[in-house]
Amino acid sequence: MSVQRVLIVGAAGGIGGACVDAFDLAGWQVIGADLNTEHIPSAAETHILDVSDAGKVASLASRIGRVDAVIYAAGIVATMPIADTDFSVWRRIMAVNLDGAAHVAKAFVAPMIAAGKGGSLVFLSSAAGVRGEAMASAYSASKAGLIGMTQSLAAELTSHAIRVNAVAPGNVDTPMLREVAREISRNGGGSEAEVWNEFAKAGAAQRLVTPQEVAVVCAALCSPTFSAVTGTIVPVDAGYLL
Repeated sequence: MSVQRVLIVGAAGGIGGACVDAFDLAGWQVIGADLNTEHIPSAAETHILDVSDAGKVASLASRIGRVDAVIYAAGIVATMPIADTDFSVWRRIMAVNLDGAAHVAKAFVAPMIAAGKGGSLVFLSSAAGVRGEAMASAYSASKAGLIGMTQSLAAELTSHAIRVNAVAPGNVDTPMLREVAREISRNGGGSEAEVWNEFAKAGAAQRLVTPQEVAVVCAALCSPTFSAVTGTIVPVDAGYLL
């Protein structure tokens, strides 16, 4: 039996890097893509990729060919009140978090369909896409859009045995969340330590989620164990949404 191949987009990030490790441990051949490949774990074959450029995504798809699964973990965030919104920042968030996911889906679903062997897509949404958060309208809207796209693609692709699911993490201990804490602190939200403590207490379990806890769910969704699961949004949030 041939080794299965997975593309992890956003593989240099906290959750993306953990996904590289989780899939490698499960015996997959891992391909990692990001704007900067420096921090992608060594288990992956690496490619530089700007997901906001549809042409570059299509070029990568033509170079690496069909994969059995795609994890879309690319994402950026900014906190800003709507009255002071910089729409160049808004557009960049949409370009990476939502448009990029569509570019990747278009490029990598086509060879899955052509091969007729099925496949799996997992999009990293967020608890903020399930329940909007103050000061994060662009981020919440982009992640809610991913949920809608997940459900639409699941309905469209099930006849090709391609499953599409999303994972909605809560507050995950990643460099990106730490930068959010610093930004909130700079904008008068208290000390960075105080903001971080509020993040940790936000869920019912009153703790942060680890990147590894999110990654194992992503890997499981691509396994035969979840062969009947599609169009599902899985919170990995330590009770954040309760």
